[in-house]
Amino acid sequence: MYKRLDDEAYSRLRKDLLKKETIDLQKEFLTAARSNAELLTFMQDVCGIGTKGTKDLETYDDILTEAQYINPPEDTELSMYEQWKDIPPETACRVTFWGEVTLNHIRQGKIEAHYLATSSDTVRGINRIQKALANDGDIQACVLNVLRSMSGLPEKRGNISVYANCPFSRAWWRIRLAHEVQKTVVDVCKQKDPDVFEKVLKLLRLKNEGWETIMRWVISRNSVLGDTKTRDLLVWILAEKLASTKKASDFTLLNSETIRKICRTLGVRCAWQELSLLDVDELMSVIESDVKLAIG
Repeated sequence: MYKRLDDEAYSRLRKDLLKKETIDLQKEFLTAARSNAELLTFMQDVCGIGTKGTKDLETYDDILTEAQYINPPEDTELSMYEQWKDIPPETACRVTFWGEVTLNHIRQGKIEAHYLATSSDTVRGINRIQKALANDGDIQACVLNVLRSMSGLPEKRGNISVYANCPFSRAWWRIRLAHEVQKTVVDVCKQKDPDVFEKVLKLLRLKNEGWETIMRWVISRNSVLGDTKTRDLLVWILAEKLASTKKASDFTLLNSETIRKICRTLGVRCAWQELSLLDVDELMSVIESDVKLAIG
């Protein structure tokens, strides 16, 4: 079993850091996050957060820059997944697992602790921490960003956070979903398109908000996208529409309202028609029709 942070201790730390009255703890946490050694000491010795499991996930081969960590290029995400493709999905959905993966990369010098505070490509993490500690910035907002990047923060953002906010987890799940769609489209549905993976990955990497929107519906227990074939064909159809769009900036199907309408339309249909029983051509026709209906 892969190593992961002790769930009870790590959960307690996250909850404590979310309380406004724990300003001293928040400052101590951010002060530690400026240094690799200090953050590791804070997590293990000060907070008593140990690990469970016996197997370390091998750290990514290359040392990452701040920009590469917070928003990995496509080739970096691909090589991360290739190196980590044997992680079981039931492990990869755990906040405690990705928290340990992130801390181990800090431990091995593959990333710097202050990267976790980075909120964009223009504001360095160390600068954001310094500004927050100097009372020129929002301390709690900075703390939240560190926790989101470290592992995801379900207490604030629900289960979607581990898939959308932790860069290592986001890379793994994004490439995995692209492979799953390719397998469904080519192997199960027998569609002859050699570029399925590339088209789908372009869609999933178009912008992080789009990725989050898709994953929010994928992991929803009440979502029509719980049916794998329906989910994968919808993602492929959206990828096809992106591929036929001249400018990616003109592609508007990934905003949350549009995806919500599409899934709601498909959901209404599911109330009287079992989509999983349809053959491929029928299912594709249904999805295409409902996409058009949703977007008007």
